[in-house]
Amino acid sequence: EAPSTLFDAERIAEEAAARARLWLRAEGYYAGRVAAEARDEPAAAHLVITPGQRFRFAAPQITYADEPPSAQAQAAVRQAASVVAEGAAARAAEILAAEAEALAALQRAGYADAAVGERRVVVDHATSTVTTHLVFTARRPALLGAVRTEPDGVFRDGFLADLENWGRGEVYSPDALTRVRRDLAATGAVSSVSTRLAEPDADGVRDVVLVVEPARRNAYEVGLGYSTTEGLGVQAEWTRRNLTGRADALSVATTLAELQQGASVQLRRPHAAGLGHAITVGAAAERETLDAFTRQGASIFASVDAGTRLRLARTYGLSLSADTFDDLSGNISEALVLSGFAGIRHDTTNFSLDPRDGAITEFRVEPSIATADETLSFVRGIGEARAYQSFGRDDSLTLAARIRGAWLEAVTGSVEDVPPDRRFYAGGGGSVRGYEYNSIYPQERDALGLTPGGQGLIDGSLEARWRFDERWGVVGFVDGGTAFDAWSDAGDLSWSVGIGVRYDLGFAPLRFDVAVPLDRDESGDDFALYVSLGQAF
Repeated sequence: EAPSTLFDAERIAEEAAARARLWLRAEGYYAGRVAAEARDEPAAAHLVITPGQRFRFAAPQITYADEPPSAQAQAAVRQAASVVAEGAAARAAEILAAEAEALAALQRAGYADAAVGERRVVVDHATSTVTTHLVFTARRPALLGAVRTEPDGVFRDGFLADLENWGRGEVYSPDALTRVRRDLAATGAVSSVSTRLAEPDADGVRDVVLVVEPARRNAYEVGLGYSTTEGLGVQAEWTRRNLTGRADALSVATTLAELQQGASVQLRRPHAAGLGHAITVGAAAERETLDAFTRQGASIFASVDAGTRLRLARTYGLSLSADTFDDLSGNISEALVLSGFAGIRHDTTNFSLDPRDGAITEFRVEPSIATADETLSFVRGIGEARAYQSFGRDDSLTLAARIRGAWLEAVTGSVEDVPPDRRFYAGGGGSVRGYEYNSIYPQERDALGLTPGGQGLIDGSLEARWRFDERWGVVGFVDGGTAFDAWSDAGDLSWSVGIGVRYDLGFAPLRFDVAVPLDRDESGDDFALYVSLGQAF
């Protein structure tokens, strides 16, 4: 603010001087001097600052207003407060941080009701030191008991017992309560959840009370997607939440798209196979129309699925499918397939719909037995790795890379008799953009009258994602991939390049991509357009 009179200049100088004195003390310059000066013609305000010697911390003092906690807890508190180290610059922010960290250390040690007392800070101008005296009230350590809810009766007691990530009578940990809140919220059965500890019983054990607001029992979802290679797709789903009082969900879904139509019903029971692992059972019927073949069939399935927030996740399950095939080369027109699968996933990313740092690695193995037209057994293995690294101010530039490889091998029978939907294909929005969906595979198989698809697969992508404001961003990408029968052909990739636009909806980006295929012999159009939600990978 520019002063216009001498009076304005004096006022401005005094206000600025007061702020400067506060800053000096906050940074440890307790002997600093600030002189406010003002002059007329022209009106101007000045500060003359003499910082003086910077004061240093003396050894901090920590006391307890009640009975001191355990020796281990006291050691943790001292370690947490060590930021106020003897000889360090006496910054006020360090005192506040030390107090907060020391309180958190007490709570992590089991003292759930620990509180901060009256803090004293003594500044000694004779020795240029600052002595910090932190006071805490530890109270009794808390022992964790059973989980219950408010309001009562929202969930079955057996399900609430499954949420306990501690043993009855175990010492309180803030992390344990954070996890139980997260595990319940992840089920979708509640719209909000908080925790508190009940009053202790005669043994000092305290129940964990989940204060919940149940979610709406019925949820309706509709999704749209479009690409020039795969057409328009509509997905709709109805979900009945907390069907049996176990936070379980019954879902009925349907897909109507140019290449795929189907319906499914499934029941998901969260944490039924251990914390973070849900059991899902269901059935589906679908029709798929591709250039290589037309498939229609039905399946039943059961699986154990790991939560998406787990860093290390394991999944496994079984499925039984009956399919018929038309409009294809080869001699497989019917197949009854019993498949098992087991997968492992390691995820260090921050947000699944728009990851900016970290990596994801996945491997899945699928042993199967097929019968009907031909009887054989075979195994499929699929591995994928994705990496993300951001640069610049506010992580405005993200480099993303993806590579996937797969192979199938017959255990008994001939690999040529593997049903066409279990063989591998490249091309499309989730693979090599710009090409028809599942159109890249050894084309000579059609001429030879063999089942379409490849015995192996390799594809990958590179993307540069630049966000130039809070909502809008652009992307440049290169995709490459192929399906093959011999590893010697794995290097003969089909390539595409493209650009895209992203609009951040707050929870995920809306994606518009235009891809140009570089191998025109395997492409039907000069370019392909994709519209979807979330990043390509």
